[in-house]
Amino acid sequence: MKSKTRLLVAAAVLFPGTSACGQSSVEVGSSAPPLSIVEWVKGRPVDLNKDVRKKIHIVEFWAVWCPPCKMSVPLLTQYQQKYEKDIVIVGVTEPDARGNSPGAIRKFVADQGENMEYTVAIDDGKTTKAYLASAGIVGIPYAFVVNRDGKVVWQGSPLEPALDDVLSRLVAGTYTLETAKLEREVSKRLEDLDFPLRLGQWGVVWDGLIDILKLDPANDTAIEALIAVSTQELRNTDAFRTWVRSHITAHGDNVRAMQSLANKLCGICDVKSRFPDLAFEAAKAAYQASPRPDALTITVYARALYQIGELDRAIALQQDAVAVAVAGEREDTNSYLDYYRECKKLQGTIR
Repeated sequence: MKSKTRLLVAAAVLFPGTSACGQSSVEVGSSAPPLSIVEWVKGRPVDLNKDVRKKIHIVEFWAVWCPPCKMSVPLLTQYQQKYEKDIVIVGVTEPDARGNSPGAIRKFVADQGENMEYTVAIDDGKTTKAYLASAGIVGIPYAFVVNRDGKVVWQGSPLEPALDDVLSRLVAGTYTLETAKLEREVSKRLEDLDFPLRLGQWGVVWDGLIDILKLDPANDTAIEALIAVSTQELRNTDAFRTWVRSHITAHGDNVRAMQSLANKLCGICDVKSRFPDLAFEAAKAAYQASPRPDALTITVYARALYQIGELDRAIALQQDAVAVAVAGEREDTNSYLDYYRECKKLQGTIR
């Protein structure tokens, strides 16, 4: 029962529901509706029709009475500063009877100061209707990401960690509309598995996760859930081993897929449920498939080697990972190296 409870608690994260995804008319792939604004409280006016070719846009909906909206303000400011050359963020809010008056909005923005360093606008109601109501969304904060072709490529809470990943790939040019549609389809399929998961229909969940991984071989959520279902509920390690090896055979040249698989296998907490041989095979495949392995790929390979007792090789590889690590990766990459070196020192004291 404990393992089922853990899975059910994780369900809200693994398979998050939205209010009316299936009934949305503004969805991934739709042309972004124009902005109809009464007042630009902060920043320059934005015309999506004229500006989309130049910039990526985030159209975010909020209100002064909404606690999560207040949490999203500094995060959106970070995104605006991080991607200043490529992205324009527009916080849109519609006056209402709950205290979100024009005066309250202006005061809130003024009080936030540099904490709210992006464009803020008061809607006449048409923008909120064209985006939120059309998409069937009733909760805020909620954001729509519009690419340089004027198409919606992502939608969800600005508090979701996935947003930063989407923005970085959009700026790099690696997040296409096709990619967005695939990820949206995968997200919907994950949502569809929420009900059978809560009913404990583990066979249905297993089959659904396998189908998802055929669409998106590198999906972290599906891999993690498949490991949990296989080891905790179905307890069918033979079937899981067969799937992993077939996955490696089919996608061994997909660095992200192998990296994700190896990372999740290395991270299994229950010692009885670990598969060090499979983790090593997947990590090695990711490393060998990459012309120039990045810090994460190398770190995962070193971690897999460490778990099978190859400490010297793990240290040598982790040194390579440190050498190629970029800002934001260096602390974790160095931590692994320090840990392996400490293990090596201890090894010398008992021989």
